[in-house]
Amino acid sequence: MQRMSGIDPMFVYSDTPLTPMEVAYTCVFDPATAPAGYSFDAVRAMLADRVPTLPELLPLRRRLMAVPFGLDHPRWVDDPAFDLDNHLHRAALPAPGGEVELRAKVAEVMGRPLDLHQPPWEMHVVEGLADGKVGLIAKIHHSVIDGVAGVQLMAQLLDFAPEGRPTDRKGDADADADADADADGPGPRWRPPSLPSSVQLVAHAIPNLVTSPLRALGALREIGKTAVRMAQRALDEETPPLSIPLGAPPTFETPVGAARSVSFAELGLRQVRDLKERFGVTVNDVILAVCSGALRTHLAEHEHLAGSDQEAGNPLVAVVPISVRSDSPDDDLGNRLSAMFVPLANDLSEPLDRLRSIAQASATAKAQERAIGYGPMASALSEAVPPVLARRVIQLGISLGALRRARAGNLMISNVPGPDFALYFAGMKMLAAYPLGPVVDGVALNITVQSYNDTLFVGLNACASAVPDLPALARSITHELGHMTAAAENAYDRMGSIERRARTAKMARLAS
Repeated sequence: MQRMSGIDPMFVYSDTPLTPMEVAYTCVFDPATAPAGYSFDAVRAMLADRVPTLPELLPLRRRLMAVPFGLDHPRWVDDPAFDLDNHLHRAALPAPGGEVELRAKVAEVMGRPLDLHQPPWEMHVVEGLADGKVGLIAKIHHSVIDGVAGVQLMAQLLDFAPEGRPTDRKGDADADADADADADGPGPRWRPPSLPSSVQLVAHAIPNLVTSPLRALGALREIGKTAVRMAQRALDEETPPLSIPLGAPPTFETPVGAARSVSFAELGLRQVRDLKERFGVTVNDVILAVCSGALRTHLAEHEHLAGSDQEAGNPLVAVVPISVRSDSPDDDLGNRLSAMFVPLANDLSEPLDRLRSIAQASATAKAQERAIGYGPMASALSEAVPPVLARRVIQLGISLGALRRARAGNLMISNVPGPDFALYFAGMKMLAAYPLGPVVDGVALNITVQSYNDTLFVGLNACASAVPDLPALARSITHELGHMTAAAENAYDRMGSIERRARTAKMARLAS
């Protein structure tokens, strides 16, 4: 048994049938690169071979079990009933198999919660895409991975060449060297123990129960340190004022229902990096500014969403996750996250003004997070609060719409760096990988961005009733990068014209 730790249990306690805490990838592959072509059987054989070899820190054959009476956080345990066919599914799009049909299929998958009584992940191999392409929808519970861990998992599951790579099944071999062949792939059969009993779960939790007062003291100490750091920062005249994550405008605040709307966009990574270098900002700043301009356009086209806030100088606020993952090889693939709250400056009409405003606000928010340390405090609280109390408080808050009423943010925007080289799945080259993050009550729109090769792939996941015409917002994201690039070129031309006029005037003065 492995105890859940850090903030990972909070994603389990936050689960509701309407707001499952799940992340996903929608990928598109080219079967022309597969040496033997595409077949579902080949995909299944590859996964059957690959799943047992994943790192011990992220085995996909484990499920969660709650500790009786909520005495401690849930345990990850080997699932003796694991069957790959319960997680791998075959689907086909209706003709013509374009983006509209793919979006509908992904929205269906995202609106259906995972079964937490088995390992919390699933994959849908999607056939019937236009031009003979093959799709994959891979979904996993957020308690297992964050965005950075998702990139690591992708690297473990996929290959660097169409030919694939040999598989090391030593872990299974060591477990039972004399066992017969594994029904799910080559090598010895995997023989996990039976599920632990309630008595075993309680016995396993007792040491943590005994030390819980120490963790509570540690949490109080961490909260005290955080309060001191906040006070010091508030009193420091050289630092900007504290950003309090409350009071975002009432946009996208409709209570979240089960139906999802999904859409995709792509951005040229070179264009984004050119803007980054030209204005001395970060890639994340450019992405936030692109989203800001797209949202400004979208709200203008749907005036009932924006009210008077956009023109009245009350910009949207983005919740932006920050990775606090260490470089230690012992750091598991769970969640190592903090967050910052960034005003998106969508009340400003000029693209470059929005970029400058967001870059300044983002730098301030990031410095505040580093100085105060919200991530360590959240982990300490998660370890200290009794699980039975944590679950009830979180579920009560969700039922009362606490996050939506507090309006900590209007949407979530996440940016994760991905691989800059091609990856292959059962020999098929990956052409696109659109990441999708969860939607929660109070944050009904999630925009997640990940780089792959020379492209930034953007996945939009939203409550269908809260964000109308999501594909139009996706198109606006693509168009906005073009607007920003054009604005940057115009600014460069104007600056060059000013410099040329200044040189001409100087030469005229010298000549006279």
